[in-house]
Amino acid sequence: MAGALVVYESVFGDAKLIAMAVAHGLCTRLPVDVACAREAPTLVSADVRLLVVGGPAHAFGMPRPAPREDAARRHLAVVPDPGFGLHEWLDSVKLPRGIDAAAFDTRMDSPALLTKPDHAARTEETLLRRLGATLAAPAEHFLVTDVAGPLVDGEEERARRWGQALAELVAPHAIPVRG
Repeated sequence: MAGALVVYESVFGDAKLIAMAVAHGLCTRLPVDVACAREAPTLVSADVRLLVVGGPAHAFGMPRPAPREDAARRHLAVVPDPGFGLHEWLDSVKLPRGIDAAAFDTRMDSPALLTKPDHAARTEETLLRRLGATLAAPAEHFLVTDVAGPLVDGEEERARRWGQALAELVAPHAIPVRG
């Protein structure tokens, strides 16, 4: 049965929480696998019907090596490999033809200078389109209260609902429950 794959990068843990909540919503209609970018497959199976990717907005865009190193140095983020994350995974992955995709990012809830730019999610969408994916829905943005989080109240539930809405778009019939 065709399923979904959620691939994320998380510097402080908030994007991982969002990825897991999205997966929870998706699993109402699709079997779902979740992986951080450094552990995600570089060849996505033809059984994957929907790919959802997401991560934090850093330095007005997707994290790259320098912003990851900066987050580790200045904010004590745990970054196992500053040289590899979601952007690098999207640069190297091979997707099956006809795959649907969606993107999300996490960003601070203020000031407006930081909340308005759409560079992280826009870049994710651009990279997905270059890989031949069809965007199933516009990117979604989830808010954190500070650089290192936490998520704004209600964002995990909103991510779960977004995941459920994505699943309904690509798999209108619920998966049967075996008992």
